[in-house]
Amino acid sequence: MNICTEYRAPCNPSAWVSVSPEHMRIDYLYSTAAVEGVQLLKLMYSGHRGMCNYAQSKLLCPVVAGRQYRITVVAGSETRETVEIGIRLDTTWIYRLAAVPLDTLPPTIVLTGRDALPKNKKDGIFSRMEKVFTAPAGATHIIVGSFNKPKRGDFSREYVYIDSIGLEPLETQPLCPEAQAVKDTLYASHLRHTVPRKYRIEETKVEIKKDKRHCVTLIVKDESIFTPKGRSKYPEAAARLDSIVKVYDPYAGTKVIVTGYAFRPGTAEYNKILSTVQAQKLKDVLVYRHGFAMDDVEVYGRGNLEPRYDTATEAGKEENNFVEIEFCHPKPPPAVAPPPPPPAPDTLVIPDVLFRFNSSELNAKLYNSLDSLVARIPRNDTIQLQILGYTDNVGTEAYNLNLSRMRAAAVAEYLKGKGLEKYIRHVSGLGEADPVAPNDSQEGRQRNRRVEIIIYKGLD
Repeated sequence: MNICTEYRAPCNPSAWVSVSPEHMRIDYLYSTAAVEGVQLLKLMYSGHRGMCNYAQSKLLCPVVAGRQYRITVVAGSETRETVEIGIRLDTTWIYRLAAVPLDTLPPTIVLTGRDALPKNKKDGIFSRMEKVFTAPAGATHIIVGSFNKPKRGDFSREYVYIDSIGLEPLETQPLCPEAQAVKDTLYASHLRHTVPRKYRIEETKVEIKKDKRHCVTLIVKDESIFTPKGRSKYPEAAARLDSIVKVYDPYAGTKVIVTGYAFRPGTAEYNKILSTVQAQKLKDVLVYRHGFAMDDVEVYGRGNLEPRYDTATEAGKEENNFVEIEFCHPKPPPAVAPPPPPPAPDTLVIPDVLFRFNSSELNAKLYNSLDSLVARIPRNDTIQLQILGYTDNVGTEAYNLNLSRMRAAAVAEYLKGKGLEKYIRHVSGLGEADPVAPNDSQEGRQRNRRVEIIIYKGLD
């Protein structure tokens, strides 16, 4: 379980990230009993609103083109006997600002009921699906979810629960040298609900729109809207564009966002370049013919990644070649005060003296002192507990790590006996890490030998 940076609370599992973290995060289902081992990823597919979320991660070792691999997924659904799972292998992270189906990115493998192994009654809604495939290209990342385009009139909503995923080469071989470093990097990351800055394709566009009162949106075919032929073909769009251009004031803080879309035969990169060129032509007309300031006009090319019309027909494909112009007017400073920050977590420290010497066994003679600390923990549904054990640096690192884990587990068991079992979310030992005092004195070492109970407040 990951303690994320954004909310300072347990959220998504470590090493897994949502494709659209700011719009729809991954639901992570875990048992209310600490360290029980019932952990599930929950992904949603909604035909009604065209929403879909995906889980993605980095592979420990790169997939090699031409090599055979076995993919194994244990998953289930409450609405279907067997589920369909799409797996895409890619060379980078995939991020979107909206939770829309990735129907323009084909999956590398699709697992269906035909790939399911025989089930037992005890398996319940879950099926184990396996498939052997030859990697068509090299890859370093994996994306899991449904890559289907919603069918017209489909109002269904489906939840898929994923218990485990395995991807391994058929021939036995040791892990690549960088596997441990990749794993350490994945587990060290605590960013779960924000698109990293380097992947924010439309970051400037989002910032412009966020700080504006409103944006007037106009869809045009291309820069021909400024020519007599184009104006006669699209008179309504031409009239709206004229009225907007006339009121432009370069000193009023107006911003213009020009976004090109293209759906021509060819690669995604080709379509992105083509759409950017079309958007740039419109910007040139606005700047050099109508006096718009260069810095007031932002240009983006989205290529064929976000088609708005049916791509199964030639007419629909042609409709997906257009340019969107957004004229955004300044927004006055907000009159309301920002919401207060979420409450900071509290920490209770169980000192070394409450344990028997060099042991994980609690001292029964000091239960009254321990009870007085435990009594300070609130009892309500918004409380979540994390229990961490620590030691000083006397002894071997392995011994201290094991002792810290056993002491954290002992405190967890004691809290269960006090009716706090359902609030415990994470129990672990960190050994000599994070000392609170220097280890060069007896007093400092005793302060470092402790168990911390971190109390998180709030549903997030």
